Amino acid sequence: MVHALELIHPMLAAGGVLVDIHPRPEPPPIEVRLGREIYPVGWVREADDYVEYVWADEALATAVTRGLYTWEKQGSFAFTTYTDSILELRDHLAETWTDAIIDETVIGQALDLMQTVQADKEVILREVVKIARLKPFSTSFQ
Repeated sequence: MVHALELIHPMLAAGGVLVDIHPRPEPPPIEVRLGREIYPVGWVREADDYVEYVWADEALATAVTRGLYTWEKQGSFAFTTYTDSILELRDHLAETWTDAIIDETVIGQALDLMQTVQADKEVILREVVKIARLKPFSTSFQ
């Protein structure tokens, strides 16, 4: 990943910035909302235990330490996915997040909660995503 940041550095236009966006390396919670009540049912696990996000953090820190970039701004935001059922969430993740795992116990808890006459209900996945703007420390563009 550091190599990619090194390759990108000279490609940035004068005055350009690098924007990095990636999730935090932690399991995001899955909740069931029934009306105004929110029930936590578990988390999304990853087959590789979120290691690529740790590597991304380390690569960015290394690039800054090496003097390629300086931090301009860092923050985070919530990326929330709403579905009508836990099975819909599972299928969506199978297409978009291939190493995501929802344990059978989580699926079972969500299915149990959704078996209600309450019409206003949904399954919610809440991810916290990191965003950073980095400025090239120096460029070959003059």
